[in-house]
This record gives sequence, structure tokens and C-alpha cells, in this order.
Amino acid sequence: MEVVEDIVIVGAGIAGLTTSLGLHRLGIRSLVLESADTLRTYGFAFALWTNAWKALDALGIGDILRQEHKKLTRLVSTSVISGLPTAELPFKGYHHEVRRINRKVLIETLQNELPEQTIRYSSKVVDVHDSGFVKLVHLADGTTLKTKVLIGCDGVNSVVSKYLGFGKPAVTTRASIRGYIECEGGHGFEPEFLQFFGNGVLALSSFRGYSSSGPIFEWIINKSGADAGMEKDPAKMKQFVLSKLGNVSSKIKAVFEQTDLNSMIWSQLKFRHPWELLWGNISKDAVCLAGDALHPMTPDIGQGGCLALEDGVVLARVLNEALTRCWSGTTPELEHRTVVAGLEKFAKERRWRSIKVVAAAYVILARMTQDVEMKEQQPTPSNSVSSTSPSALQQLKDIAALIETAAYTREVRRIVRAIRWTIQLRKKLTASVLYAFLNFVLLPGSEVHTRLSSFVPKEDEHDMVIDTATSGTQTPAKHSLPELEIYCYLLVLIFLIDQKRYSEAKACSSAGIARLKNINRRTVDVLASRLYFYYSLSYELTGALAEIRGNLLGLHRTATLRHDELGQETLLNLLLRNYLHYNLYDQAEKLRSKAPRFEAHSNQQFCRYLFYLGKIRTIQLEYTDAKESLLQAARKAPISALGFRVQCNKWAVIVRLLLGEIPERTVFVQKGMEKALRPYFELTNAVRIGDLELFKAVAEKFASTFSSDGTKNLIVRLRHNVIRTGLRNISISYSRISLVDVAKKLGLDSPNPVADAESIVSKAIRDGAIDATLDHANGWMVSKETGDIYSTNEPQIAFNSRIAFCLNMHNEAVRALRFPPNSHKEKESAEKRRERQQQEQELAKHIAEEDDDEF
Repeated sequence: MEVVEDIVIVGAGIAGLTTSLGLHRLGIRSLVLESADTLRTYGFAFALWTNAWKALDALGIGDILRQEHKKLTRLVSTSVISGLPTAELPFKGYHHEVRRINRKVLIETLQNELPEQTIRYSSKVVDVHDSGFVKLVHLADGTTLKTKVLIGCDGVNSVVSKYLGFGKPAVTTRASIRGYIECEGGHGFEPEFLQFFGNGVLALSSFRGYSSSGPIFEWIINKSGADAGMEKDPAKMKQFVLSKLGNVSSKIKAVFEQTDLNSMIWSQLKFRHPWELLWGNISKDAVCLAGDALHPMTPDIGQGGCLALEDGVVLARVLNEALTRCWSGTTPELEHRTVVAGLEKFAKERRWRSIKVVAAAYVILARMTQDVEMKEQQPTPSNSVSSTSPSALQQLKDIAALIETAAYTREVRRIVRAIRWTIQLRKKLTASVLYAFLNFVLLPGSEVHTRLSSFVPKEDEHDMVIDTATSGTQTPAKHSLPELEIYCYLLVLIFLIDQKRYSEAKACSSAGIARLKNINRRTVDVLASRLYFYYSLSYELTGALAEIRGNLLGLHRTATLRHDELGQETLLNLLLRNYLHYNLYDQAEKLRSKAPRFEAHSNQQFCRYLFYLGKIRTIQLEYTDAKESLLQAARKAPISALGFRVQCNKWAVIVRLLLGEIPERTVFVQKGMEKALRPYFELTNAVRIGDLELFKAVAEKFASTFSSDGTKNLIVRLRHNVIRTGLRNISISYSRISLVDVAKKLGLDSPNPVADAESIVSKAIRDGAIDATLDHANGWMVSKETGDIYSTNEPQIAFNSRIAFCLNMHNEAVRALRFPPNSHKEKESAEKRRERQQQEQELAKHIAEEDDDEF
């Protein structure tokens, strides 16, 4: 009879041995498959935090390991630039238990607690298949094992994770250099966790703690800053580490100088994106993942091994609970369903825990060394009169280094960060700082340097910034990097606009746009979108917005051909603004309806688009759509965009009044908007009470405000609403009233007010605004008695509007969760399709021939 294993664990690493030991403690046998000939005990030490020690205590080996590894007392973070500590975290006061543990000791301790024959060596898993209620595990030596439960703990290159549908882990742009030294008689360091950073490295860290073999260190570096062939040359690794030590103490430097080259290794860092854990199958049928096979991560927060220990303890507990419910004689189907339910419980419990930890490491991975350096670098001495100039210049240099890194690594998010930093630095820009920065980035005498320098006013010699900085930021190579050129154009343009030198700003922006037309790089798209905006703004401030309409159309066409979607968004909004500035609403609507549509990439641009769409819809009398667009633009706009939100609320108030609605009082008392919305509040009050005289007085009092806001023509349309509201109030107040009195109460100033009143009342009755009848013979308006409102269609209309709003909100949420199209996947060509169909036909023919042979 063929043997079927109950539980097979692939991989004798930390997660695999922890799971096996946890099951053993609960009286459940398991088989661990290890691809190597012996136990893989190689590797260095790593930190185990409080959560890991709780897991080890649950396994019963925590005290054994504590005897060999001292508890760390604190974490000290130090800058290699200044050599001074920048932060300290004592572990004692925070109830943390942190110890630096030797990986070999941990693995051997786990193995010693397991029964013999638990680990089967030289058993490399190459494939997994289904076979009813069991899984077929195929090994490299041709052997096939059957198991009821399969647990994948086989590391980052897991075969089991591939079976569950996970892809290969993402490769980062960073690598780690690890090493250790042997210290006879002790190393002389306190049991501390030391961390170093800075000096132009992406994330330069050194971890040092107590270990029987001596200090152990790990440096995480950016591969773009490493020398060619360093990963295979320990001598180059050591030289690189020594070159980055900066001003650290001589005692620390001695550790790295004494490090044996044979102890240094290079490791490529890999990780799994958090969203893969969110949507992937952690368990499927009776197969699940644990450890690095599930959540490979970078070592930034030191939780890789800790999370593997957690996985093993939780998985053992869940399997024990599931198998306990299976009594002797249980059918295979029922046993299978019980185990599957248990593994699903494990997946549900560990999914969000893994996402939380991996996301934390992922966020730290996304940070650059420049983030830290810009916080801790001190202003350098200079001969400038202003104390802020050196700081501003140094920050501009850091931004230039960030843009250069983004250009080489093709990471657009760093360009976005550079733009954000520039806006924060905007108020510190001076002519001397700008001139010094242009000399730093651009080659003096080059065409772009000469052109941009002509826009910057020359300062007196004693005001010029002399760059004597000794920062660790490396000077970028002075070559025509397109990203840096466009950034310099953008920086000078922002400076000119802030200085209100609009004519020079026009010339600078035109030159920048001319240079931009010859560049087609995705890393330039973010810079280009900002340059488009200030290009249009400079012409708008000089009253020459119509001159660039043709250029904007050409740029939009070019952006469409280059698939620059952010540029398309920006240019479409600029064109709509251009048309609306000259009241060309029909042309704006034609452009909007024919422009390519895609998902919004910028929330700010999407808000502007909604605002312009709301204005177009308002002029076209489509008030319902206009109201929805304007309110959505106001909701989506950032809190800091106060002026934009004020404009959205002004137009939204007018549109709601035109729809017959009365805006709530809270709209007019929003923080920072009370003064700006005061005219519209008084206008709303006049419409609400239906007082035509008050309406005219408010319109005349704030005529200049309404004209500047572009809402004066819309307010003229409100006169009819005011009259209708007043008529509704009269209808409610009087059961019968003469048309002469109606004309007086409404304040009609026409030559024949009675005839006008009769016409107004007739139209209101026909439209359903009032429930009354008109007695033409006697000249009376007779109101009907107010009945039950629930006998009318008003409740139905109200519920319908609410349901429509909820459905639209649901549809938008569903669209937001959709994945982008698989445009990156290679489509099957016609030749490959014909070849595949031919192979299928031959296979079908072969199968048919075999069936005929059997008969």
C-alpha cells in the first residue's frame, strides 16, 4: 500500500523547522523536505524582537537561546557625515526584548528538538500537482510523494508559491554587504544596536550587537553607486565600505579594517509587493505558504525572521485545531474540508499581519538617503549676507541629485518628490541662489546656461553666494541631462513669476517649451506638466492668453502621440481654461468631448477638469450635471487649495439656486470662506424668501464681485426663480388673492403688471410649481388646500435622487479597484496562433487515433 504523508513541509529554514516543531509539540508528525545535503546553517546573525521571542517561548526553546545571546539595551542612530548620534531608542523603558541571535544556533536548536527522520535531505521539490484529496510532490531525483497537506517554506524562490499563483519577488535597486570579524577574548562593544546612515548612500546601515563571534555588520547600498564587479570582489566591497565611513569613531573604523575578506558577501535584496499579498492566494485547497516564501522583504525593519517564527507557531496551532475536529474513521472528504477550512483561517489571520509588516518595510525602501541627509545636514558657511541662501542652495543641490538619480533609474516618483520640495523652497529663492545653482548644474558657456542666466539679475559681488559646502552630496556631472535642463527652466520661470517680471517670464517659458518639444522621456513628463502650467500662467498674467492657444493644441497632440497622459490632462485643462477665459464655451465643449479619455493620474488636474466641466454644463443649462461636477471638484480638492474650493462653492451655490434648491447654511460658514461667500449668502437669502426688491438690491450691491467671478449673467437667470419662490409663498399664505395684489407683492415693475402676473401664475400652475387655479373672469388666483405630501411624487423623487447618488458612488468605487489592462503582456501574433492551432489539431488527431486503436 502506497504511503500518504499527513503533512509535508518544503524547506528546512526558520519557518519550516518552526512549523514542524510546533506540530511536534502538539503531537502531530510532519515530514520536512530539504534540497541541500545537510542542514543549511550558514548565514550571519539577525535581530529577534519581542514578537519573535514570544514565538520561541511558545515552542519551548526561548530560554535555551537566551543563555547564549545577551539582551540589547538600546538602538543608537549615528550620521557618518557628522559622526554624531542623531537619535536613541532605549529598549528597557519600552518593554522590548531585542537580542542579536546567531542563525546557525537557532537552526540547530530547532533541529535538536525534532525527532529523528523528520528532515529528509537531498529532496529538492521541482513541481506540485493535484490528485483528488492529496497533492503529488515531484522531487528532482524522480521520486513522487503524496501528502494530505503541503506547506511551502522554501524561501524567495519558492516552487509552492508558484503553484499558488504568486510571481517572482521584485528585485530592488539595492543590495546588502554583510560581514563579521572573529574577536578572541571579546570585542569590547556594549550590547547595543548601532545604526549608521548618510554620505550619499541610499540606505547605509550597520547593525552591531553581541555575538559569540564578534561584531556583525550589514550595509545596504544603492547598486547604482557601486563599482562594476563589486558583487564578486570582496576587496572592492571592503574598499567601498571604508570609503563611506566618513567621521565615525576610530574604534568603529577599526572593525571594518580588520574584517576578513572571506567573511564578506554580497546579497541582492528582493521583496514582495504588499498588494500581491492582498490579492494573492496564501492558501488554496490544502496548500499554504509561510516564511519568506510568503512575505520576502527587505531588512529595513528587521522583521523577516521574526515573522517566519510567528507563521510557524500560528500555522501549527491552526492545523492542530483542524485535525482535532477529525475523529478516527472520518471520511477523506470531510477530513480534507476541515483541513482546508483551517488553512483558510491561517491565511485570513496572517494576510493582514504580513501586509502590515511588508508595507512598513516597503515604505522605508521607497525613501532615499537624500530624505535623511536634507534633515540632518547643517548649513555651510558662506560670505552671503542672507543666512537662508546657503541652506536654499544646498537643498537645490540635493534636489538636482535626486532628479539625476531618477533619470538614471527611471523612477518618476522621485521627480514628483523633487517638484514637491521645490514648491516648499519657493519663498527662499533669490537671484544669487539661482545664479549659483545654474553654475553648479549647467556647464558655463553652454547655450542653455547663457539663456537662463540672462533672465536672472546679477547681484553685487558681496551678495553672491560662494559655495564652500563640504557636504557629502556629490557634484553631478555637468552634461546636458534633459531632466535637469527642464528643471532649470522651471525654476527660473517660477522665480520670474514670483518677482512679477511677467514679460521675461513669457520669454523664458517659450524657450523652455521649445526645448521640451525635442525631448521624449517619461521621466520628463512630470516636469513638463508643471512647465506647461506656468507657460500658460505667464501669458495669462500679461493678457495674451489667446496667443498660445495654437501652441497648446500642438503640445496636446504631441503628448497624445507620445502617450504622455499626465501632459494630456494638464494641457486639456489649460485649453479649457483658455477657451472659458474668452467665453468660448462651444469650442471648449467640442474639445472636451473629442479629447482622449483615460483614468486620472493627478488629483489636482482632475479637480480642475471637473470645475471647468461644471462651468460648461452651467452655461449649457444642464444644471444637474453641473451641480454634480462642481460639488465633486470641491470635495476632491486639497484642503490647502482654499481659493479653488471657494470658486467651486460660488458656482455650486448659483447652480443649486437655478435648480430651485436652497444651499445649507453650513456651506457659507466653512473655515476661511465666510468673507468670500458673503455676497452669495445674501443672494441665497433673497432667493429663499422670494423678495424681488431685495434680490435687485443685492445684485447691484455686489455687481463688481459677481462680474469678476463670471457669475453675473447666471444671476440674471435667477430673477425667474425669485418670482416663482415669492409666488409659491403667496399661494401657501392665501386661499384666494387677486392678480393685482399678486403683482404688488411680487414687486413687478413692468408697464402692465397685472397681465404679467397672470402670465407668471399660469406658467407656474402649468409647471407644477404651485397647486392652484386661475379665475380669469374675476382676476383671482385660487389656491387648493394642501394635501398629504406622501400622496404626491415628491417622496419618490427624493428617494430616486438618493439612490442615484449611492449607485454612482458604488460604480466609482468599483472602477477605482479595477486593474490596468495587461498592455505589458506580449500579444500572440498570427503566426504563433496558427502554429498553436496546428499543434492542437495534430494532438486531437493523435488522441483520436489512439481511441480507435483501443477499439
